[in-house]
Amino acid sequence: MSTLRTGLLLTSLTVAAQLHAAPAAAAAALDAFASLTAPLEIVVARDPSRLAAATRLARLHVAAGQWDVAWRVLERSAPHAGKDAEFQGFAGTVLRQLQRAPEAAEAYRRAIALQPDEGRWWVGLGLALEDARRNKEAKQAFAAARERERTLSPVLLKVVERRGL
Repeated sequence: MSTLRTGLLLTSLTVAAQLHAAPAAAAAALDAFASLTAPLEIVVARDPSRLAAATRLARLHVAAGQWDVAWRVLERSAPHAGKDAEFQGFAGTVLRQLQRAPEAAEAYRRAIALQPDEGRWWVGLGLALEDARRNKEAKQAFAAARERERTLSPVLLKVVERRGL
């Protein structure tokens, strides 16, 4: 399914929920979401080592605001993701959104161990450490991110700059 179609579907799901759409429209949106997620759920249930499928499924749940469901998907595949920095970083993001800062920090540390020159993992670590009220360590992580600013998006660079680094 194309990214555009997926985006449109998720937008329609959100709009339907926010506007308390008619039951038929809401049911249609849920059916469409299920048609996207069901095949991925089958793949991940049968073979949790299929990290691309697990990540895609988790991202669909995140887009629908279902952070807890996204984490359950990632959690099943985590034992197979030891060498996947993208997976670890995404897991950190999901855990941070679930207000599980210490676990998020550990996920970002795993991503950093795999890709130490990737600034976004350092930013994520800094944010998670801030959430855990470990401000000295957070500053160190943001400083490390600043050293890798060539890998940061403009948005993440602003996050680092706002922290006075």
